[in-house]
Amino acid sequence: MNKFVKGDLVYIPQAVSLSKDTDGGRGSPAFMRLKYPRNCLVVKGNDDEGTVSILYDGEIWQANTSDIYPVKDPLKGEVRFV
Repeated sequence: MNKFVKGDLVYIPQAVSLSKDTDGGRGSPAFMRLKYPRNCLVVKGNDDEGTVSILYDGEIWQANTSDIYPVKDPLKGEVRFV
């Protein structure tokens, strides 16, 4: 499992499901499935449940760490997944 920290840029493939709490956790969570692959910013790193919080279209969503990939820096000789 990849370790993600606040500020990481991640690649999220098409058809990955994202979720977010509504009503401060009292209501049922909202879900969406990406129609297109996206690069997103991690705003809160890994937790014990295997999810990270990401910024997507100006809102905070949760994604499973098994569904996302780190974007590497090509200037450091690292491979990019995008």
